[in-house]
Amino acid sequence: MQIVTHRIDDRLTLALSGRLDGTTSAGFTEALDAVLQDEGVLTLVLDLDACAYVSSAGLREVLRAQKRLSARQGRVEVANVSREVQHIFELTGLSSMLSIRPKVREISIDGLALMSAGVCGECYRLDDETIVKLYHEGVAPEIAAQEKAFAKAAFVLGVPTAISYDVVSCGTRTGIVYEMLDAELFSAVIRAAPDHLDRHASTLARVAQTIHATPADPAVFPDLKARFRGYIDQMDFFLSAEDIAMLHERLAGIPEADTCVHFDIHSSNIMIRDGEPVIIDMGDFSRGSYLFDVGLLCTIYGVPELGISELATKIPNELGLALWERFVAHYFADKTPEEYAFFDQNRAFLASLRLIYTVTFLPKMRDACVQMIRDTLMPRIRREYAASGVGADLAPPSDA
Repeated sequence: MQIVTHRIDDRLTLALSGRLDGTTSAGFTEALDAVLQDEGVLTLVLDLDACAYVSSAGLREVLRAQKRLSARQGRVEVANVSREVQHIFELTGLSSMLSIRPKVREISIDGLALMSAGVCGECYRLDDETIVKLYHEGVAPEIAAQEKAFAKAAFVLGVPTAISYDVVSCGTRTGIVYEMLDAELFSAVIRAAPDHLDRHASTLARVAQTIHATPADPAVFPDLKARFRGYIDQMDFFLSAEDIAMLHERLAGIPEADTCVHFDIHSSNIMIRDGEPVIIDMGDFSRGSYLFDVGLLCTIYGVPELGISELATKIPNELGLALWERFVAHYFADKTPEEYAFFDQNRAFLASLRLIYTVTFLPKMRDACVQMIRDTLMPRIRREYAASGVGADLAPPSDA
């Protein structure tokens, strides 16, 4: 067996080649001992891409490493696991104790039709029945696996999402394959028939309302509001302490809710199949107030000077604004005037949240998002904040 070591900060990878069995486990034990003696290592990644077999002797060493690292708040991750080795981990019960990422199928996008391109990635048609959503460089491989898990859970809940088949890789990029069954991208439908904008807006509102009427399993989907407390704190490299405090107060005013939120719901993440919408791109599916999704749609379409409608959906920004205005009319038609007023009085803040989130996880977009937040949205957020009487007179409505 050959073992290659690679380290970045407190994360160390051991790439194993060959068989990890009784005759080779001594070398593995020696390599593990060197890792475990280094207190600076908190995450040990075992890359089994070239490892065809793991015996009980090897598994005992993996378990020993997990116990030692857990004692210092670390962990073991097992990556690129073949189906055969995955079965061994499952039989022994270690799959429930470790973070295990299966080996992913390698694909090529050469010659594939590009369906859409957005901030986080691109969609290509693999064949008549499947597409691949491929994340950009720099997005962690774990995101695709998370998206697959969220898509599966949402499908079971009855959310109209496409079936997610597989996590794949394309060079250094990762992606997820979805069933499409000869569907058409909703953005393309809108661009081809702009005269039917009210009907398109009604469809978009219906998709959002279906998501927001679905109870979210707290064991599966993260609390989006809780996550944003940390995201906002990370904006201190370009916002003042006063602005950070103001954003936290705005966030605190968003009603608590345990219903589903897509948090990237727009026309390029919806397919139309036999006239009915099917949702894709489930990587940010969460639980929380519907206001997170309405704010996201405002970011995409409702602030045309940001240019995101054209970037994310190829829908011209002015046409996107008209779609947004009709969407608002449809979506809030069955809500109270107080609920719409609360949204309207927090419109710029809610529109900033997707950009704040993007700053935290997509380095290549950071500068552009910072400029949008700082130059376009923050002046409006400050005006909203001042108009609310520093939050004292604005009681958020119930999400019931």
